[in-house]
Amino acid sequence: MKLRIRTTDSFGENYDATFDATKEDNKIGVKYMYSDEYAKVKIFVLKDKVQILRNGDINSNKLLKENQKTSFSYRASYMSRNFEIFTKSLTIEEKKIKAVYSIIEGNSVVNELTLKIDEL
Repeated sequence: MKLRIRTTDSFGENYDATFDATKEDNKIGVKYMYSDEYAKVKIFVLKDKVQILRNGDINSNKLLKENQKTSFSYRASYMSRNFEIFTKSLTIEEKKIKAVYSIIEGNSVVNELTLKIDEL
C-alpha cells in the first residue's frame, strides 16, 4: 500500500511525499510503517489520538490529541530538544488523518503545522 504525507507550516514550508508502507489493523487501531530518507516511521492511529514515532538519523516521538498539550522530543545530529505540542484539531477518518497543531518551546509557539496523511 501507499501512504501520502503532506505538511505545511507557518514558515511556508511544504512537504508532500508518497511512501510504500505496511498497515496493521487490530481491535484498538491501525499501525502504519514506512521509511523515509531520515528514519523508520511508525504511525499509530487510535480512536482519538495519533502517535508518530521516528527512529533513525532523526528520532522523535509526537502524540497528537485534540485540544490537548503533549510533550514532543526531537533528536538529531544537529539538534536535541524537548517541545510541547498543542493539537488544535484532529480528524481521524477511514484512510485519512488531518491534524493542525502548534509546536511550543517554553511559552512561545515556534511553528504551526497542518499534517495530512492519506492511505492510497
